Amino acid sequence: GFKHVFTSPSSVDQVPKATRSGNAKIHGMTSVTPASIAYIATQVRFALSSASAFCRTDTETNSETFYTSTLELFEDPEEQEEVQELLTWWNSKIFPSFSNPTKPIPANSAYSRIKERRAAKKALAASSRPDT
Repeated sequence: GFKHVFTSPSSVDQVPKATRSGNAKIHGMTSVTPASIAYIATQVRFALSSASAFCRTDTETNSETFYTSTLELFEDPEEQEEVQELLTWWNSKIFPSFSNPTKPIPANSAYSRIKERRAAKKALAASSRPDT
């Protein structure tokens, strides 16, 4: 479903043979988003239903409510750990060159030193605040 819509039907094959850019490339999409997953889930849900025409407010599949509820689940603060794991998995399948922001940071890198300094400043600021 997802690759058919966003990267091209032929990208599902082991050796893609598309001659035109897929929707993801045309629209500058470089990673899977909660909205794109919700969109595909809504399309698949409709395809599996017995409804004869897609309409966002139909009473049989109520696609608009399903899409909105799916997005709300992705935005729920209590679900963020699982959401990040899900997005990482989807990105590894759809956009193999996607850079995973949760990759371990090398210990002696400039980035790790910046993060350490930021954490130290944050801790210092928190400890110097008067209790209210």
